[in-house]
Amino acid sequence: MMAFEHAVDLGAHFLELDVRTCASGELVVFHDETLLRVGGVSARADSLPLADLQQIDVGSHLDPEYADARVPTLVELLETLRGQVRFNIEIKEDHAAGDGTADKLGQLIDRMDLYGDVIISSFNPLSLYRVRKHCAAPVGLVFPFSSGPSLKLKIRHRLLRKPWTAPLLSAYALHPKETMVTAELIRKAHLRGLAVNTWTVNDPTRMRELAAMRVNGLITDRPDLALEIVKELDPLARMS
Repeated sequence: MMAFEHAVDLGAHFLELDVRTCASGELVVFHDETLLRVGGVSARADSLPLADLQQIDVGSHLDPEYADARVPTLVELLETLRGQVRFNIEIKEDHAAGDGTADKLGQLIDRMDLYGDVIISSFNPLSLYRVRKHCAAPVGLVFPFSSGPSLKLKIRHRLLRKPWTAPLLSAYALHPKETMVTAELIRKAHLRGLAVNTWTVNDPTRMRELAAMRVNGLITDRPDLALEIVKELDPLARMS
């Protein structure tokens, strides 16, 4: 929450975040499969109920001043910052069949009437399909899928390396890795009415290149730098 609130203070337009379902059923804002990297605990995030999950310090690995940081629920984040920023919510479902995260997210969006506040994204087109069963929120297909050594993952990687499922999903946007983005990719996407929001762009030279190509969004760990460059390049932004 400290990072999200700081990004809002800087003037970020969207927050990019990942959601999983914890063992007690709540949607939580968490990227990794396990808590090892950020909390020093090897347990999977989906194996712990919310009460136990929120006992774990997930900030001290960065700096002792963040020792109070805890994994927030998605509802907590939305209720705190809705109206100040919009949200790019990425579904983390590790298997094609899903674990209920996409269904719960679609129901939450409909219940909270979040249609003007969110883009829902995922590497998994089936997750986006499940969201669409419950709500008509705009969706973005993330690609390419990062595969491992197994044959199953190699096949899935080949299928998801290009966003061929986007028309089937009536996608609003493509979310390619920044190394894949070219002026031609953006041109073709725009001709099809698709926005292009690319990840993860932290280098200022690359930010300028992508802005010159007319990319629609930069997903970055450096919103301060990205906002400065956008303002430098966009006459309308300089007027605001």
